[in-house]
Amino acid sequence: MQHSHAAALVPHDYPISARPELLGPAEALSGYDRWSRGYDGDGSPVMEASAWVLDRSTLVCGDCDVVELGCGTARHAARVLGEGARSYTGVDGSIGMLHLAGSRPHDPRASFVHADLMQPWAPQRTFDLALVVLVLEHLPSLEPLCETLARVVRPGGRVRIIDLHPERIASGVQAYFHDGATEVRFASRAHPVPALSMGLEAAGFDVVRRDWLASDAMVTAVPRLLGLRGVRVLIDMKAVRRR
Repeated sequence: MQHSHAAALVPHDYPISARPELLGPAEALSGYDRWSRGYDGDGSPVMEASAWVLDRSTLVCGDCDVVELGCGTARHAARVLGEGARSYTGVDGSIGMLHLAGSRPHDPRASFVHADLMQPWAPQRTFDLALVVLVLEHLPSLEPLCETLARVVRPGGRVRIIDLHPERIASGVQAYFHDGATEVRFASRAHPVPALSMGLEAAGFDVVRRDWLASDAMVTAVPRLLGLRGVRVLIDMKAVRRR
């Protein structure tokens, strides 16, 4: 799941000819299986903005074992491995997305695991860095994710979460895709930033957050964000597991 992934778009006018279909939280993974056939060609401004953020505030994951929760098609794997990570493990609940991830050029440092992140996941090892990008809106509750992070990140290890700002979700932004003439929309949950911070802190992390505005520089790089200039687009949280 990557939007889980996830690729939310700015609010827009829906074509009159499109038949809308709304997927509930329990249908999110099957929705991403359907989307996987054309996912890599459906770029969104929010995905582009998250990549822009990672270009300017890198993961610093050289010589690290990295796990990405909600890896989708593993579009961040090349970035992680390019920074010199020892290993990359992508975890997702969508078989369709993982199939695409596994079809990318093979790197022996990369591996993939099927797991539904709406439930706590118990890995057989710990990692130096956990990456979560554009996943939160699909989670009905933050507790399973926070519990998973407490299990997967070693003491002294780090978490990096980049997600659509909850203010944008509250304003009506949704992840969606087209399946033929049907516009399929995902139900989105706007988790308040303090709730995420408190959940991470309760799971044993010290948290630093940053809001990314649609600045002139971001809008220049991602012109489709022009209508959001000056407002919060992404939340960027860095957390360190207490020893």
